Amino acid sequence: GLIRQAREVTGVRVRDMEAPAGSPDAEFEVRARTVIAATGVWSDDMARMLNDVGLRPGLRVRASKGVHLVVPRSAITGEAGLILRTARSVLFVIPWGGHWIIGTTDTDWQLDRSHPAATASDIDYLLDQVNTVLDRPLTTADIEGVYAGLRPLLAGEADSTSKLSREHAVVEPMLGLLLVAGGKYTTYRVMASDVVNRAARRLGGVRPSRTADLPLLGADGYTAMWRDRADL
Repeated sequence: GLIRQAREVTGVRVRDMEAPAGSPDAEFEVRARTVIAATGVWSDDMARMLNDVGLRPGLRVRASKGVHLVVPRSAITGEAGLILRTARSVLFVIPWGGHWIIGTTDTDWQLDRSHPAATASDIDYLLDQVNTVLDRPLTTADIEGVYAGLRPLLAGEADSTSKLSREHAVVEPMLGLLLVAGGKYTTYRVMASDVVNRAARRLGGVRPSRTADLPLLGADGYTAMWRDRADL
């Protein structure tokens, strides 16, 4: 829950989900000058917490389900990953250790957001798409694992989630509360930088985000390689 004073958010009420049952310390308050809500497919739940003061956050989020298959490395002959366009989504086949990851689907999900699940039609769709480019078609017998996740897409007028924006947005529906929604895993650093910079401007006297200057794990040597790119 949100702690408010008049029309300003001044903190949150939180519950420790790992505290022993009945513990008096399981619920407590955290005070803050600025609260950032980065809640993904649960963003609309945060917005509903403001309904009693008649505020509309200015954005809505729809959950889009993405399903991926895992097959053994021996199931596909080759070393290179593949990226293909399909009628409804983008299909990729990525080598991962002793396996290949094949994805993804892009369908609306209106059930339990904590437990997205792959259906038989999701699996059939991925197999049908990847088999159009493979010498040896894959079958369900090749599948080692299946996993599904949800993307928080900014809602619009389109019926199909595949046509919704993959961009993100930062809004301030109430003083002291920033919502960041949309985007995807591959843009998480840009999202974080945008919302932190917005908070820094609000607080004053706080340096902007340094995220863009911090290399990702595995980026050692990038600066030198970029400097010598002409020689390469």
